[in-house]
Amino acid sequence: MIVEKKQRAKILLIAYACRPGESSERQIGWHWANLIQRHHDVTVLTRETHRPFIENHLASRADDAPTPEFIYFDLPAWAARFKKGDRGLYVYYALWSFFAILRTRRMNEGGRWQITHFLTFGTLIWPQFAFLMNTAYLLGPVGGGERIPLSLRKSFGYGGQLKILARRLVQKMLVLNPIYWANLAQADRIFVRTKETLEMLPARYHGKTKLLLETAISLDQTQLDTPIRDNEKLEIVSVGRLIASKFNPLMLEALATFKAEWKKPFRVTIIGDGPERENLEAQRDKLGLREVEFVGKKSSDEVFAELRRSDIYYSTTMKEGGTWAFFEAIACYLPIVCLKVNGPDMIVGEGCGIKVPPISYKQTRDALARGVLALAQDPLLRADYAERARAHVEQTYSWDQVSMHINITYAELLAQEKSSSR
Repeated sequence: MIVEKKQRAKILLIAYACRPGESSERQIGWHWANLIQRHHDVTVLTRETHRPFIENHLASRADDAPTPEFIYFDLPAWAARFKKGDRGLYVYYALWSFFAILRTRRMNEGGRWQITHFLTFGTLIWPQFAFLMNTAYLLGPVGGGERIPLSLRKSFGYGGQLKILARRLVQKMLVLNPIYWANLAQADRIFVRTKETLEMLPARYHGKTKLLLETAISLDQTQLDTPIRDNEKLEIVSVGRLIASKFNPLMLEALATFKAEWKKPFRVTIIGDGPERENLEAQRDKLGLREVEFVGKKSSDEVFAELRRSDIYYSTTMKEGGTWAFFEAIACYLPIVCLKVNGPDMIVGEGCGIKVPPISYKQTRDALARGVLALAQDPLLRADYAERARAHVEQTYSWDQVSMHINITYAELLAQEKSSSR
């Protein structure tokens, strides 16, 4: 859907996390702001700490393409002392949202914006106050319904298992959270990341809710040529932050099971860093997996180079919406072995890769090993899955598709606003 200039909406985009050249939520904030700016006039409300990174990036741009306007806001310096660990961040974020929205609400008394679009942090679990804005209100894409399967809890220590149970308790207790209900009730439209989050919403809100991932495949990536792979030994790769919900004993134990069957040279390259690295390396050594190498964080160009020379992308991420790494792997024509959960299940379409249902720990471990083995043994199967996966995401999860959904939704909100003002 092409929106003419006269139809450009005035958007306040709330992106607590928004910074160029980053990953995860910061990249989502930055990418969506610039994507929306193509067809609409965007003002981004974000944190003051992002200002130098954004301004330096904009100053270094060689083109004169329109860029979003930015409003920066932070709490007083003393409040940052409470932002230590997850609980401190939770409180800081809620206070930031409340006072930032009060400020922008006052700024909008003259009708500066038509639509408030809440984006990051994209979760229904954390409290935020965008529903207080005096405009039409679009919420999302948001998650919050994603859960680590209890059948895979053995991948976590006692502390990790308690966190899994605590998250489920928080999800159950949302029905007692008035801020949760206020966001759902006041939102004119809602984007949710995954089917699990959609199922978490009361049925009466489904009519104004659409399933839409927060990440997609970029046009630059779709222009990549098919890599020519002729490796002397099988190359397996995985990318992401080294946290237990993504990289865990299940991943390594499945590789050990695969190794016992494969009996040929192979290498596994794990790109990324995080708090679980030391534990993972110890587990690797315990299992005798000399083939697994943790190489730390790499630049985007280095990641793409590794993806293009590898044979299989392998992941055990358990609780995620859209994941950049999956799209990057698919853009590089890599077949994927993953768990059939949340975002990965959506990105890797049916018949487009090997997705393992988390039935029980042992069954999942063995099925992951069989999946890697099946791809290792059959180059034609690898090529077939890679082609199917790429066709699926280009048709379903391109940024052009995301832009179309945004434009349609904004047009609906503007039409609704005109109708209500008559």
